[in-house]
Amino acid sequence: MTVLVLCLGPIMIGVGGFMINADDELARSGVQATGMIVHFDDVTKASERRIQVEFPAADGAVHRTFAAVDHDQYPVVGSSVTVIYAGNDPGRAIVPGYESDGVWLRGAGVVLTVIFGVLGLLFVVLVGSAVLRAKLRRRTQQVV
Repeated sequence: MTVLVLCLGPIMIGVGGFMINADDELARSGVQATGMIVHFDDVTKASERRIQVEFPAADGAVHRTFAAVDHDQYPVVGSSVTVIYAGNDPGRAIVPGYESDGVWLRGAGVVLTVIFGVLGLLFVVLVGSAVLRAKLRRRTQQVV
């Protein structure tokens, strides 16, 4: 169980990095379309602050995608935004200028790694110093 908790942060960092790289590749090689913001959740919790965008794809259908919104961004419902989607899979799309979900995942992984890394290091130092003190006490008792 402890190993799982200690590995969770680095795993989240890896998955978040993979998601960010996939979005960067999509931005370079995807098809651009003009979409419209149809919904904006303006909430205080950062992980739930999102826009929903509808856009027409080359297949003639209207598709939807979501994007995370920073606290310094205030998108307006009904305004136009650029959407980049995969030509063979319009369901896989990004909205440039808005965060990828990978950014949040990688950030949470860094926080967990720091927290559990510091706690683990503190535990090792405390246990190690207790063991050393116990050994030193035994030696002094044997010498006397």
